[in-house]
Order: sequence, then C-alpha cells, then structure tokens
Amino acid sequence: MTYREDSITWGVASAFNMGRVANTDYRLERSRNDDRSWSYNISNDSLTYLHVDDRKFASMGEMEIAIWKWIHERTNK
Repeated sequence: MTYREDSITWGVASAFNMGRVANTDYRLERSRNDDRSWSYNISNDSLTYLHVDDRKFASMGEMEIAIWKWIHERTNK
C-alpha cells in the first residue's frame, strides 16, 4: 500500500496544527507532546472527535502513516 504524504495539507501560522485530507471531509488536528512526540485526532463534518488516537509518534511521518492506515481501514471494510 502506498501512502501519499502530499494528500494531507497542514496549516501554517496560527493554523499550524490543523490539517485536511484531500478528497475527503476529514479534518485533522496534530499536537506536540511534552516528550516531543506527536499525537492526532480526526474529525469530520458530523463528529468533532471521530477518532482520537492514544498513541504517541516519534515523527510526523510515523503519525501520517497511522492516519492513512486508519482512513484505509475505515473506508475499505
């Protein structure tokens, strides 16, 4: 499976932690934890907290892979 990093668009400046997944209604919020790891949650037009992942990721790349896996599992059942 190929994950396209370019299909997540992260905000800049005051919207830095907010993102959108291209061609979906998924909105993302990322956060940097005290230990410098990353966390995220996903929402859509219907639910503010559609998915809150309780894992911590060492890099943004690892976090984005987890986001794509969640989307893939949800949309390909």
